[in-house]
Amino acid sequence: MLRVPISHAKPGMELALPVYNPRASARLLLRPGAILEESTIERLVELHLPELWIKYPNMEMISKFVSPEVMSSRAEIAADVAEAFNDAGKDMHARLDYTKYQRAMSTLMARLVHDPDAAIFIGEIADTGSPAIRHGANVGFLSMLMGLRLGFYLLKERKRLSPRLAKDVTSLGVAAMLHDVGMTRLKKSTLERWAKEHDSTDPEWQEHVKIGYEMLRGQVEPSAASAVLHHHQRFDGSGFPKRTGLDGSDVGLAGSNIHIFARILLIADLYDRLVHPAYTIGDSEETKKSRPPVYAIYSLLQEPYQSWMDPIVFQSLMTVCPAYAPSTEVVLSNGMRGVVTDWDPRDPCRPTVTELTHFDEDDDATTIDLREHHELTIVESNGFDVRPYNFFPEHQYAFDLRMVEKSMSNGLYTLDPSAMFADTKRDQDGRAA
Repeated sequence: MLRVPISHAKPGMELALPVYNPRASARLLLRPGAILEESTIERLVELHLPELWIKYPNMEMISKFVSPEVMSSRAEIAADVAEAFNDAGKDMHARLDYTKYQRAMSTLMARLVHDPDAAIFIGEIADTGSPAIRHGANVGFLSMLMGLRLGFYLLKERKRLSPRLAKDVTSLGVAAMLHDVGMTRLKKSTLERWAKEHDSTDPEWQEHVKIGYEMLRGQVEPSAASAVLHHHQRFDGSGFPKRTGLDGSDVGLAGSNIHIFARILLIADLYDRLVHPAYTIGDSEETKKSRPPVYAIYSLLQEPYQSWMDPIVFQSLMTVCPAYAPSTEVVLSNGMRGVVTDWDPRDPCRPTVTELTHFDEDDDATTIDLREHHELTIVESNGFDVRPYNFFPEHQYAFDLRMVEKSMSNGLYTLDPSAMFADTKRDQDGRAA
């Protein structure tokens, strides 16, 4: 199968996966096996569907990363976010259906656990008609993915709970999908100013976290409501809402004083905002074009973002959010045009690439594992020049979440993963000597 932008869809292509419409309660639009016609493509364009999955020779290996059931859950969550934002915006006293949202996230979690190969951030949901709604759906899904990979860390950070409850990320998903619901009740002038300036120091805009918290408080698990209140807290203490410090100054929460759910939510939020600059009420894709995942991850590795993030939570992002996701069309530095067919989160910018063969089943497609060919790099991704944004691990453990878990279980835990990995490597080298 192959993921193609809707602008590249042609009559005669055969769908490999279903197409859902989150504007209509995740209603199924097209089934796998449907043959695209000109009128069908025109209708999908009208619905702003971003992409399709089509059958394509020599790309069967991609199918393990994509689950129709997970896609269905993502579409349902997008529809739930749309419903929540619509209801909250129309009626100040509207009661949101939190039980429904909890049930949708529970279903998603079960499907991700059942199909772990599909538990990565790949592809886009259908356009919901609003960048803000897409953002809520993406952040909800990505937060769930990260939370599932961080079970060992959740056990440490939520010691007062039983192991089963500590690792349950259903409430995290609900908080993440609704993290910006407070924006629906800001003044129009505040929203317009935010969409134009994106000034995070604007005190009127900052009120959205408190509004969202009050909307969720008493309706969801306290940790979920708290995550909404604190999803703009930064690991270095520079976030908000502020509190009065011992010296009388206004300071934000910092480090492990921020709930682990809020730390996860912050990174999922930052990532999606970097990929999709059009992410809030009033934004438009026409003026703020989306960018590839490698750009977002590269940016997060730089300051100031790096200081804002819990480094262990960031490691989980690297395991679920490929810089070049399977099915991404790329161009290599040797001129070969191909599709990413596999990846290793420990070396994100050196995936496996299979040459495009123009629907010819008999073509002998070339496959290159870039981990074995360091002389080659990806220079273009879906038409975007990515040469400035490729990044590579400084050492073998730089992006290895499994080593974080192992180090933590061995009592080598630290919130500085580079130091932790260096100590581990020196220990291994010492034993080898």
